[in-house]
Formats: sequence, structure tokens, C-alpha cells
Amino acid sequence: MSQRVNVKKIAVVLLLLMLVSIVCTFGGLGFSLVQLRIAREKGIYPNPEAGMRDRIDQGYRGIQKVEIESSGTNSFDGSQPHVWFVIAKVWADSRADGSPLHERGYDYPGVFFVHVNGGWVYMPEGAFPMLVGSFMDLFGLEGR
Repeated sequence: MSQRVNVKKIAVVLLLLMLVSIVCTFGGLGFSLVQLRIAREKGIYPNPEAGMRDRIDQGYRGIQKVEIESSGTNSFDGSQPHVWFVIAKVWADSRADGSPLHERGYDYPGVFFVHVNGGWVYMPEGAFPMLVGSFMDLFGLEGR
């Protein structure tokens, strides 16, 4: 009798694990597709650097100088080449909201861009670009 109960418990646990993995997989896919759609609606750029310059134009007043410090895949091992992080130095009079720049005289913004069909889209950190990138890898969504 105890063996039968153990088999039922194991079967229930396995079914629950399968259900959780299916829900997580398709939930993550749905989340990723929604985030990519939202990002596309906000604009597609020919490259991440152009996207960063546009973000800077929107985020600062009286821009005097912009330097792109780094631009490349966010992964250390080169995986997820479709998720890039761009860092710039911005010298300007103020941020668009009127707040001053950092005391060193410039700001150092860094933002994510994701490769989609037709170019690159800006993706805020709150949209979890690395997670979106993982689901893009899993489902072959790069460039879509």
C-alpha cells in the first residue's frame, strides 16, 4: 500500500513540475513578445548607437557633447548577440526634466537595445531585456 501511495505522489509531483515548466515557458514567451511589441512601437533604430543618441536627445537639454563609451553585447561570453548595452558620456546644461547633471559635469547613461526585424529597439531595464533575450534564443526570435 505504501508503494502505491509513493507512486501516486511521484506522479503528482512530476505532473506539477511539467505544468509549472509549461506555464513558465509559454508565460515567458508571451512576456517577451509583448515587450518586443511595445519596444517596436516606440521606434526602431538602424543600430544601438543611433538609438542611444536619440535617447540622449530626448533626455537632455543644451547638449554640448556626446561620446559613446561602449557598445556591444551585454553578455560576457558573447552569447545573446541580439541584446546590447550602450554607455555614453553626455555633457549638457541639464536633463530634460530640469535636474542637474552629475557633479563631475557629465552624465553616464547606459541603456539596453535588442535586435529585431528592421533594426534595434530600446528596452528599459524594467522590461528585463536579458530575460527577453533568453526567450529570443529559446524560440529563435532574434531579428523578429
